[in-house]
Amino acid sequence: MQKVFQIQFNCIESTSLWAKQNAAFLDPEHLTCITAHEQTAGRGRLGREWNSPRGNLYTTIFFCLPYGSKILPNVPQVIALSCVEVLAGMGIDLQIKWPNDILHDGKKCAGIIAEAVPLENRMGVAVGIGFNVNMALEDLDTIDQPATSLSQITGQPWPVRELLQRFLEQFQNDLQLLQSHGFAAFHAKLDAKLAFRGQEISCQTGYETITGICHSVAEDGRLNLLCEGGLKSLISGEVHTFRPLSTACSA
Repeated sequence: MQKVFQIQFNCIESTSLWAKQNAAFLDPEHLTCITAHEQTAGRGRLGREWNSPRGNLYTTIFFCLPYGSKILPNVPQVIALSCVEVLAGMGIDLQIKWPNDILHDGKKCAGIIAEAVPLENRMGVAVGIGFNVNMALEDLDTIDQPATSLSQITGQPWPVRELLQRFLEQFQNDLQLLQSHGFAAFHAKLDAKLAFRGQEISCQTGYETITGICHSVAEDGRLNLLCEGGLKSLISGEVHTFRPLSTACSA
């Protein structure tokens, strides 16, 4: 298992922003884990604000890949699976909302976002994780979608640092497996954890909204929707579980 450099902040704008700004100075041969007790400008997918009070896990894992690496699109999916498998071993059953949100009983408890950082001889990868660990109900109620935390699920507080270490250990192993065997090594496990399987969902992909039945995860990590004309595989998008008034679906 390779060495992990850990950088801890008390309060920072965003661990991912710090990682991107300082990528050129981080060791390209090892993982760097940047954490903060609190963020003042945390961001999720599509630039959404991520509510970041104390008591939760805010971290960005930075590492490098060769230019042209085919595994880059699957990195956030695999780290989501790493987190889910760690908690499964602790008795908590979670699902993955494609592509890489983590849910419990339909409520979001973690979000993951990966960003590429071009460097001189390789590609930097900054994977941000925001995990609701000890988030109070009054803070959860301020989120613009159904959300929960590990403390709400179990009725007890959780040690954030210990949880982070378990995530890191699992992800290091999984990253090595991803690099050596590709996404095929994770496809079945990720497909088994797919949230909303068999339900009608809509997926916003750019300017098009596609509606269908959530079917499966494709062998390359894309989402398979069962539409009127058959299966349609989506490479990116924002999944919603309600049917919009105006939809488009093509095979």
